Amino acid sequence: MRELHLPERRRFLKAVAGGVAALTVPAMPRQAAAFSSGRLPAPLARAEGNWQLTFEDEFDDPVAFQSTWESLKRGGHKHLTMRYPRNVLVEDGELDLELGHQNDPKRPFTGGYIRTRSFRQTYGYFECEMRIASEPGVNNAFWMVSDRSRQGDTQFELDIAEVKYPNIVQVSARRWKPEKIVLAATYRTDAQLDRAFHRYAMLWTENEFRFFVDDVDVFDVENRFAHTPAMLLFSNAVAPFAGKHDGDVEGAATTIENVRVYQDFSA
Repeated sequence: MRELHLPERRRFLKAVAGGVAALTVPAMPRQAAAFSSGRLPAPLARAEGNWQLTFEDEFDDPVAFQSTWESLKRGGHKHLTMRYPRNVLVEDGELDLELGHQNDPKRPFTGGYIRTRSFRQTYGYFECEMRIASEPGVNNAFWMVSDRSRQGDTQFELDIAEVKYPNIVQVSARRWKPEKIVLAATYRTDAQLDRAFHRYAMLWTENEFRFFVDDVDVFDVENRFAHTPAMLLFSNAVAPFAGKHDGDVEGAATTIENVRVYQDFSA
């Protein structure tokens, strides 16, 4: 297997409360190196702990997909897209969230939205390999939200990666209730992120969040509120906050090749 030679890791910025910090990272590899199921992801190989795989989907079984994931009809806040189950396609070892159009002046675009039916986890390492849609103005998202049945008074969202064409990635940890807290960073790379699969990941512990792109540590921030189980989500949407779109997204898709979750059993 090809070895991935990482650039020297740098700490780009510290936590930013209530706002977004901008930064620039080194150019990422054009193609993310794959790892076998028996090998830990590079960030975990560098970390302490007894890390074990707790969830995995390579999207090679459409029947198993239906029992693992729930495809939803879902709109959203401040965007122009309605997500439908019909826009979610599992085929040839890939998950496609297809983009399209509909006759609705308020939501003229369509996309996909899925979440895990029963899988929930508190803390761990969460990773996917994703190729974003080749369209401006699209938010391609790998994220988590707290389980409302178990979150108590604290509702939170962890945006492992919100990726915008061609090379913009946003990461964040957000508390929505009781009071809003946003800890976030935006960065750009020289790589065009729709041309290949890239790896997006987050290490969530009791004390901090660490966000990674192609195994490079790009943002570290203190965990001030997320301490209950959360579910996994993938979605896309044409949205003003993702940039200016060209009005035609037919045939484009956000594609996910795999997703893996690990947990530390050393405690």
